[in-house]
Amino acid sequence: MNQKYKLGLRALKTAISVLLCLLIAIIFHRSDMFFASIAAIICMQQTYDQTYSAGIHRLIGTIIGGAIGLASLLIIKYTPYNEYSDLIFAPLCILSVIYICNVIEYKNSVVIGCIVALSVILQHSELNAYTNTFMYVINRVIDTSIGIIIAMLVNKFLFRKKSAVKPK
Repeated sequence: MNQKYKLGLRALKTAISVLLCLLIAIIFHRSDMFFASIAAIICMQQTYDQTYSAGIHRLIGTIIGGAIGLASLLIIKYTPYNEYSDLIFAPLCILSVIYICNVIEYKNSVVIGCIVALSVILQHSELNAYTNTFMYVINRVIDTSIGIIIAMLVNKFLFRKKSAVKPK
């Protein structure tokens, strides 16, 4: 056990980002800020540039995964024995996301794209609360985008590290 460990600025900025995600959920009556909070946690890095890069990859992966998941759900609706469709569509979605992210040269977006596609496909049984599958996917992209933007803003404007080089 490391008893000398102290929380750093990145930990503090991450906690503040999650707090802001939850406040936005309350203010704007968002039903689920879980995805925004996750995005803020994943995107928060030591520097703004690293956070920005992680955010862009996260956003691209989320959009690709959401689109692939949505397309699959729309096909699954018309598939006989759709209770077994996850066995076919989940691996196909994973392959599709990996292929697209590599073709457009966003390899760092693969993991989150696969996670988003799977979350959309595997949670389709919970879509009863949503009257529109498209809106479910759109809400996931919006929530994730909120978390990314908050992480970027917090990292850019709070507790900025002073430059080692003094300006002339």
